[in-house]
Amino acid sequence: DALPLDGYSLLQPNDYMLAYWPPAKAGEDPDAWFILSPKQLVAVRPRGLADHVQWLTERENYQQALSDIEDAYAERGPWAMYRDQVKEAEYRAIGQDYAQLLMDAGEWAEAAQICLRVLPRSGDADSVAAWETWIFAFAEANALELVAGHIPTVGLSSTVYEMVLAFLLTSDIAQFKELVFAWPPGLFNAFSVALAVEDQLEKAAAAAGDRGALQETLAFLYDRLNQPAKSLKYHLELFTPGVLDRIGRENLFDAVRDKAELVMRYDDHELGGERPLRDRCEAKGVLLLTDNTDAIPCASVVKQLVCSPEHLHVYLHTLLGKDAHLGAPFADLQVELYAEYDPGRLGSFLRISTYYTFDRALEICEERGLVPEMVFILGRMGDNHRALMLIIERLRDVPRAIEFAKEQNDPELWSDLMVYSRDKPEFIVGLLELGGTLTNPTKLIRSVPPGLVVPDIRRALTNVLYDYHLQVELCTDCKHVLDADCELLSEGLRMVQHQGMSVEEEHVCLVCQDSLVGSAALAFWCGHVFHDRCVLHPDVLLKTMLRSASELALGRRSNRLVQGSIEQRRMLTLGKLDRTMLIRQYHPVCPVCAEYDQKKMAQMHTGWSSAERKDHCEEP
Repeated sequence: DALPLDGYSLLQPNDYMLAYWPPAKAGEDPDAWFILSPKQLVAVRPRGLADHVQWLTERENYQQALSDIEDAYAERGPWAMYRDQVKEAEYRAIGQDYAQLLMDAGEWAEAAQICLRVLPRSGDADSVAAWETWIFAFAEANALELVAGHIPTVGLSSTVYEMVLAFLLTSDIAQFKELVFAWPPGLFNAFSVALAVEDQLEKAAAAAGDRGALQETLAFLYDRLNQPAKSLKYHLELFTPGVLDRIGRENLFDAVRDKAELVMRYDDHELGGERPLRDRCEAKGVLLLTDNTDAIPCASVVKQLVCSPEHLHVYLHTLLGKDAHLGAPFADLQVELYAEYDPGRLGSFLRISTYYTFDRALEICEERGLVPEMVFILGRMGDNHRALMLIIERLRDVPRAIEFAKEQNDPELWSDLMVYSRDKPEFIVGLLELGGTLTNPTKLIRSVPPGLVVPDIRRALTNVLYDYHLQVELCTDCKHVLDADCELLSEGLRMVQHQGMSVEEEHVCLVCQDSLVGSAALAFWCGHVFHDRCVLHPDVLLKTMLRSASELALGRRSNRLVQGSIEQRRMLTLGKLDRTMLIRQYHPVCPVCAEYDQKKMAQMHTGWSSAERKDHCEEP
């Protein structure tokens, strides 16, 4: 550099003087040199950082200026001792000028890097203003994604954050998701962002990865908004692990009331590939639907699964195992589902359920050619002849035809079977072997056309004869056992009926309610005891009176029987037996039993009232 002095052309070297001035204290301005001429005094000092930076910025070398300032702040390089010459505000201003220069040149990535280096993060008004200014600048340049991930999370208005998210939603979904998850609550309106994401999800045919990122974001936002009914939809679509456990743990059954199809798809994902019906019915999702029918009505689930019949079949089959009555309104639909997806279990369902329509079930089975099920339905409908013809003509199953005839216990079926079998050797042999004891073998054999060759007829007839012989022996042995039991029971009854009846002092006549002690009494086989005068007609009573009754005081009869001679007791006993035989000739009737018989006859015509039934039950 040249140092111009006034009038230097008129001066000689001896006209100049050079002097050195050291710093007075450490930390003050650096040392200086003075050049003295007749007309001028010039102070010369070493160049500082401020001079250096100014020189660089005048030549638009901002990159070097920023680097030298940063080195000086870090106490590196030759300018470290001059670091106090450039304040932080000046440093940031230089950086922003450089960033603006880059923005004007269209170098947005480099401008973003400079802004991230120089913009403050203190959160004060100046910092907030600077960040908002540059965020809008990058938004205008359509390069907001370059600084979005580095925006401070304090101080800025919610509008700025929402603008950033809105920009990324249409340009960089992965970064959008990252920021939504990273930014703390309160920076932006989660509900507004969720609506924007749903709109983007509906309008844009996003790639699989982007669609998954949007669904994850929505699930996160709705969980933050405490709206499980909406968040669970996306968790189920994403097959989030543990979401079904969360539903049960937090009692969110109402939230999945309209998401039955998603729950069933979640099961398919968890099971992985084709699995047997038993495994599918034990999956968590279908058990959640069937175990909580109060919160998730069956009708609502069926309506949602109509478009997915295989899932509907799994649901209804599981529901049948829980409670057959819950699936009663859908029995016809379940018949069709079994016929389509699991014909082997249709027969079992037809036997268990009583709610399906016979005509509809028969129509479904006819369309698919399910003959055994058609046979069962026709049997329930009472069309046994048609059912038997199906077994004979389409199944050609002799044992099944015979078993069906046994189950129905209809003589006409046996007749139809014999008529159909008379010219078919395999049916003739089958009837003789399997139904020999239930049909008339003689009639069957006589109906066989002459000249018809029946293989194995000898063996079949031998079996018939053996069965009849066995049946005769069995009946004979049963008759012997029955006769022995009857003889034993008859002997016991006779002994019981010939036993005496004990009459205690507290026993009373069931007619007059007086004590039986000291009076002549009559006892019937039914166990009821009465005074003879209360039961017998006076004329009969007079005719059957003991002649010795006047000689023996009835009140002392017990003592006389004990203390009297053997002959006296024998005579008294014979007299009582004779009187009994005389009384039996007049066929006396127990009044209590006679009254019961009258009430029973009346009840057969009119029925007992509750009071009469109670009175009858309380009678002795």
